[in-house]
Amino acid sequence: MALGKIIEVNLTDFSVCISEYPTDIARRYLGGFGFNTWYLFKHLPAKACALGPENLLLISSGLLTGTAVPSSSRVHISAKSPLSGYMGSSNVGGLLGTKLRSCGISSLILRGRSPRPVYLKIDPNGVKIEGADQFWGLDTRETEKGLKDMLNDKNAEIITIGIAGENQVRYACLMAGEDHSAGRTGMGAVMGSKNLKAIVVQGNPRRDKMDAITTQLVKEYIHKIKANISRYHDYSTWGSSGDVLETNEMGMLGTKNYRQSQFEAAENIDGRRLTDYSKRKTSCHRCPVACKAVVEINSGKYKGFKGGRPEYETSISLGSLCGLKDPEALIYLSNLCNIFGLDTISTGSVIAFAMDLFDRNILNEKDTGGLSLTWGNAEAMETLINQIARREGLGNILADGVKRAAEIIGKGSDQYAYYNKGVEIYGSDPRGMMGLALSYAVSLRGGDFTSIYPVPEFRFTPERAEREFGTSDAVEPTAKKGKGALVRKCMLICAVIDSLGICKVPALTMVSEFDLKMEAAFTRAISRLELDDAELLRIGERIINLERLFNLKHGATAADDSLPHRFKFEIMPDGPAQGQRVKELDFMVRDFYRNMQWDDEGVPSDNELISIGIKKRSAPKPE
Repeated sequence: MALGKIIEVNLTDFSVCISEYPTDIARRYLGGFGFNTWYLFKHLPAKACALGPENLLLISSGLLTGTAVPSSSRVHISAKSPLSGYMGSSNVGGLLGTKLRSCGISSLILRGRSPRPVYLKIDPNGVKIEGADQFWGLDTRETEKGLKDMLNDKNAEIITIGIAGENQVRYACLMAGEDHSAGRTGMGAVMGSKNLKAIVVQGNPRRDKMDAITTQLVKEYIHKIKANISRYHDYSTWGSSGDVLETNEMGMLGTKNYRQSQFEAAENIDGRRLTDYSKRKTSCHRCPVACKAVVEINSGKYKGFKGGRPEYETSISLGSLCGLKDPEALIYLSNLCNIFGLDTISTGSVIAFAMDLFDRNILNEKDTGGLSLTWGNAEAMETLINQIARREGLGNILADGVKRAAEIIGKGSDQYAYYNKGVEIYGSDPRGMMGLALSYAVSLRGGDFTSIYPVPEFRFTPERAEREFGTSDAVEPTAKKGKGALVRKCMLICAVIDSLGICKVPALTMVSEFDLKMEAAFTRAISRLELDDAELLRIGERIINLERLFNLKHGATAADDSLPHRFKFEIMPDGPAQGQRVKELDFMVRDFYRNMQWDDEGVPSDNELISIGIKKRSAPKPE
C-alpha cells in the first residue's frame, strides 16, 4: 500500500508543494487525526490566531481510508479552533477520502489567506487554485451544484462552506455533499477565514484486488458487525437517531436546555418516526450498515423539501433541547443548518440557550428583534438560524457560541450556558452516567462524546470491568471509581480509530470489542506496517499526549477539565436518574490524570513522554 503524498497549498501566494508521506510518521502516528495532531503541534505557533492567516487547516485521510476495510471512509479535519482556542478537529465520511486516495493524496495542508475567494481543484494530475467569486455568498448546495455544472462532472466529490463559514461563525462546519457534515469545532470558519470556498476532488476510485488474508478479515469483520443483530438492525433501518428513545428511557435526554431529562414528544424526533419520510438509504465507502437516508416531506408547510435524515445528536440538539416536537420541522431545520454550513449541535445548543433566557425574562422581544423564542417555536428557530449564519441581530451574538454569548448578554445568563472548553455539550445529560460526565470534562476538543465514546460504561460486564479497569464500579453508572481508567482507554482507542480512518458506528457501536485486534490485523494486512494491538494503543497514547501538549501550549489549564455548575450541583429533576448529580468530579478528573500519568495540573510527566517516544532524555523537543 502506497502511503500517498502530502500537498501543501499556500493560499497567500498560490504556491503548491508536494512531498511523500513519511513512513516513520505512519509508524508513529498512522494518519488522519494522528498526522494532523503531530503536524499542528510541530508547526503552529502558540500565539496563532484561529481566524488569522497563520492558522493551518489540515484535511487528512486515515491510514486505511479508501481501502478494503469495511467503513473505511473517514477524513479528519484539524486546525486551531475559533470556538475553544485549542485543538479543533472534525471527522467526516462519505466519499471524500476515497476520492483523495484515488488521486494519491493522504493529506492537504492549507496555509495563509487568499486575497480573493478561491476553490481548489484536485485530480490525479495535481492541484489548481481557481477563482470562486461567483460562488461566494452561495449556500453549500448551490455551490456544489454550480461547481459540478461548471466542471461538467456529476461524480466530483466536493467539500464546501456555506455563508456561515464565510461569515466566520465560530461553529461553522464543512459539508461533503448534501448530508456529510464535518462539524463541531468551527473548521468551516477557519476555511472561510482563508477565503477558500470549496475543494473539488475529481478521482476515479478503484477497488484493489484483495489478497486471501484481507478477504478473510473483511468477511470476519462484516460478520462481527451483523452479529450484533439489534444494533445492526436499528442503525441500518433507523440510523443513529433511533437511539433517541433509548436515551429518553434512560432519563438522559437533554430537554429544554437541560431543565428536564425526558421529553414528552421523544417519539416524534426518534429515527423510527423520521424513517417515515425516507426515500432511500445512502452509504459511505464500503459500509455494510448504510445508516444514512434521503428524506422527503410530502405534505404540509415543508412539502417537497428533500434532504438528509437527522442524526442522533441533531435530533436532540434541535429537537428536545429546544422543545421542538414537529418531526417535519426538525428535518427542515437540520438540513437548513447543512445548507448554511452550521454545526447542528452547537446551533441547537445556542438556540436552546436563547429560549431558556427568553423563558426566564432575561431576554425579551426587544432583545430578540421581535422574535418570540418560546419552546418549540419552529418559525422563530428558522429565523434565528438565518440570523446566525448571516450574523444579524441576536444571531450575531449567538454566532460566537454560548460561552461568548453569555459574556455579552450578562444578567446571570452564564449559569444557563452549557459548554466545555467553549464547545457546546452535545445533548445527553451527564448527571445519569459518571463516565459520560468525565468524558465531557476531559475531552480535549470540548463538550463532546465521539472523541471518547465511553460506551463500555453500559456495555461491559462487571467481570470485564474488574479485569480491565480494576473495579466493577467502572460500569456502575453512578459510581466514581474506575471511570478514569475507562475514559482513558476509550480516548486512546478513539484516537487510533480516527487515525486509521474507520467509522466508529460499526467499530465501536456494533463490534464494540474495544481491543483493537481487528484494527491491528487490517493495518498489518493492508499497510504492511507490523503493528499489533498493543502498539496501536501505544500510538493512541502518543497522539492524545501530543494533543494535550498542544492545548497546554495554547493556554489550557486543569480548570478547563470541568462541567457547568448545573450538572455538578443541581440534581436531575425527573426520570430514572432523578436526584442524581455529578458528584466528586474532581476525584474522577484526578483519577483520569493518574491513569494518563499526568500530574495534578494535567501536564504529562517527562517519564510518560519518554516512555511513549515523544520526548528523549537527550532531545526534549517532540519528534
